[in-house]
Amino acid sequence: MLIITCEHASNAMPSGARKLKIPHEVLDSHRGYDIGALPIYKELVDRLRPDFYCAGEFSRLFIDLNRSANNKNLFNEFWEAYDSQQIEDLKKQALDYHQKYRGAVENFVKRNKGIPIIHLAIHSFTPVLNGVVRNADVGILYDPSRAIECNLADIFVHEIHARAPELKVRKNYPYLGKTDGLCTRLRKLSPLYVGFEIEFNQGLFG
Repeated sequence: MLIITCEHASNAMPSGARKLKIPHEVLDSHRGYDIGALPIYKELVDRLRPDFYCAGEFSRLFIDLNRSANNKNLFNEFWEAYDSQQIEDLKKQALDYHQKYRGAVENFVKRNKGIPIIHLAIHSFTPVLNGVVRNADVGILYDPSRAIECNLADIFVHEIHARAPELKVRKNYPYLGKTDGLCTRLRKLSPLYVGFEIEFNQGLFG
């Protein structure tokens, strides 16, 4: 079975989140969403017809769908200007949205835990972060302690090179695939689940 997701597809904010006062230039940047990820996600869904697929509706600056509920980076610094009483309803809305999204994916994996599942989580990364140039076009993120994910990652790299030899593809770059994320959570739910975050350099999108 195949799952395709795109957690940081959008930089939209729900109407009640205007009180967070996030500047438009921040929402429109790589901090607000994964630039270029949504068109790739849509193309893959159209071509591959996955058994389950979903994409985030709101910006990661509202709440980060790729982080677990206890992650310190679940909420960003724009929330810190308010105490919990001031924005209690908004935070509840954000947590409900987070739970609904992740719960839908988790429930699909749980219902099919006796069936092999491949999950492609589509993301993108900024070409330069904190003055450091990222040295890759595509990153394949996975858990190196799982043999099947190692083998499939090698196949992904080979197939990308066969079709686009000009692209520089790196494994577990620019992030590690075993840190807190949706794939990391789903690995715990089924021994037959394998998950990959596929990261595209935003410089590819002009």
